[in-house]
Amino acid sequence: MVVRRILAEWWVLLFAMAVLGTLAAYGELTNRLDARILDRAASLARAEISDDILIVAIDDDSLAELGAWPWPRSLHAQLIDQLTASEADQVLYDMLFLEPTSEAEDDAFARAIARNGNVFLPFTFVPMQNARSGLEPAMPLPVFANAAAGMGHVTIAPDADGVLRRFAFDLEIGGITYPHFVQSAVEADPDFDATLPSAPVMAFHPVGSYAHVSAADVIEGRLPSEFLRGRTILVGATAQGMGDRYSVGARDVAVMPGVETQANLLDATRSNALVKDLPNGWSAALAVFALLIQFLVFWKMSPRAGLIATLALAFAIGLLTVVLVPMAGLWVAPGAALLVVLLSYPFWSWRRLTSVSSYLEEEAAFLRPEGAQRAQVDGFDQIARQVGRMRRLVSRVNRGFQFMRKVIEAAPDAILVLDRASQVTMANRQAQDLFPHWQEAEPGPLDELLAKHEVEQIAEREEMRFPDGRTFLVARAPFEMEDDADGGEIFALRDVTDSRRRDEERREMLEFLSHDMRSPQVAIIGLARKLPDQDEEGVPERIKNQAERTLKLADDFVQLARLEETPLDFEDTDIAALIEEANDRAYALARHKRIEVIQAVPDDPVFAFVDASLIARLLDNLLGNAIKFAPEGSRIEMSLRQVNDDWVQISVADQGPGLPPERLRKPFARFGAHQSKAGPSVGLGLTFVKRVVDKHRGTIKVTSGEGEGTCFTIDLPTNGSVND
Repeated sequence: MVVRRILAEWWVLLFAMAVLGTLAAYGELTNRLDARILDRAASLARAEISDDILIVAIDDDSLAELGAWPWPRSLHAQLIDQLTASEADQVLYDMLFLEPTSEAEDDAFARAIARNGNVFLPFTFVPMQNARSGLEPAMPLPVFANAAAGMGHVTIAPDADGVLRRFAFDLEIGGITYPHFVQSAVEADPDFDATLPSAPVMAFHPVGSYAHVSAADVIEGRLPSEFLRGRTILVGATAQGMGDRYSVGARDVAVMPGVETQANLLDATRSNALVKDLPNGWSAALAVFALLIQFLVFWKMSPRAGLIATLALAFAIGLLTVVLVPMAGLWVAPGAALLVVLLSYPFWSWRRLTSVSSYLEEEAAFLRPEGAQRAQVDGFDQIARQVGRMRRLVSRVNRGFQFMRKVIEAAPDAILVLDRASQVTMANRQAQDLFPHWQEAEPGPLDELLAKHEVEQIAEREEMRFPDGRTFLVARAPFEMEDDADGGEIFALRDVTDSRRRDEERREMLEFLSHDMRSPQVAIIGLARKLPDQDEEGVPERIKNQAERTLKLADDFVQLARLEETPLDFEDTDIAALIEEANDRAYALARHKRIEVIQAVPDDPVFAFVDASLIARLLDNLLGNAIKFAPEGSRIEMSLRQVNDDWVQISVADQGPGLPPERLRKPFARFGAHQSKAGPSVGLGLTFVKRVVDKHRGTIKVTSGEGEGTCFTIDLPTNGSVND
């Protein structure tokens, strides 16, 4: 019961935690934790800083030397012309030129851009005019846009904690896809053919990692051309009070100018060091997978192992997601998985503790004797008290178990206890003496145990015979426990060696009676018949009668003894045919005494499930007795009738002198001898008849009176459902 309850709660809690993990992943409930882990992981994925990237900063020194902001666009033109003269590579001019100034100034700047031929300009997005919502691009002036080598947006969207970690490549607005500022410059390089992720995670270098020069130094020509030649230039504002600054996740959160963030992005894009941010579904899948592992541990291992596994699993989740960033450039947010894994252990422990507490109460109630008061035990809390109560009850059960073992040990018979798989799990001292190879620590199958001790099994008699000649009667009984998985059999072995020896002696005696005693009697009868009949005292006739009586007694005794120990051989038999055959066998004797035997049997066969040989001998005994004691010239009636579908009735009636009162009281007693005109009776014939009827689970009734004859009525079952 407790296992089913815990299993049900195991499934419910697993499902609930899986749902929680999915909601946490898609609802981004663990963003702050994921962000901290991502900052540490991203710092491991940074590529080496490229030497060909140079930031031309519009810094405080430039403003002090060249004048306050905004600068005339002719000054920007001078900056680009200096870069052109120095044969710089690409120029990413991270300044927005959205408003016109004087036509001369704008033309000078546009011509400088055109002369360079490799200048990239940014644009941004502003709210759509005359609309409640939506954005539209705010592009540089057409004269600048036409002269530029390319353009891209510089839209930045920090995470929920205000830290910049991602850039949006291929941003779709109003059904139109706009590339990023850095993306445009990189994709313009014919040697670049990598596929860029749509929203990569950045691995920022610390602030100030890239080379900076003052814009004033470039404009005034104070830098040698070799310093600028072939380098990718990013122009942007770094002066205090102007330009954009962002908190970035460069291991520790730091504030970085916008132009430096673009430098980091450019370097990471060109060196293929961007980290692909996998969708939330991966975080949900990681949470569910971790839960499956954890809950398998919960089910298969101990609570201590469950705690260790939980901590190890949480560490493995964190390590896996961190290692994936530098090794594969993939980021899977681990927060949802960590949340459900760390929550599952206390929840599972609580539910398991609740189930165990309920189990302790139920088992205590089950083990407590009827009417007994609840044991008062000490303990810090409810569980401690329940454990103490269970300890007492288990101690009582153990004492009961020890008592049961002592009872089994005291049994006079050898006892083996088998489980459902026929493994011998328990044996008392007597059984261990019989099977010394059996070990309680290593139980084995009963068949192997018997084979090892060379025990012969006599299946027809449910006996076992050992090599030393000892014979044991096997008594076996199955037993079942409340749990269907338990149960087995109990084997009791009773020593019947002496009984079997006596049985053998009895069989030898029967053989002696049936052969060795019979032969002399037959010889005596033969010799008596050869003696002369002139003896006045009739000695020859008396010798013959006594020999015949002895022979009859021996035959009847042997038949009766065999009947007691030989199983019946039932078969479907025509009783009418048996009666007719009995009449045929008695025909000569009946004719000799001029006795008429009348048969009253149905024309159709009357079948019954009986031992045909025994019923035939029964009929011979009854008919022979009737002929023997009936007067000459009398009649004997044998009848058969079908009482119903289950019973048949046989009757044998004569017109003899009848049974005397003392014999009628016990007509079937052994050796109930009485004297009649036909000679003495020893009583074994009727005893045999009674035992045959009893073996068939039938009934026999005798009606008799002096001078009125005797009638034997036998009822036998026909359905064969009774077997001896």
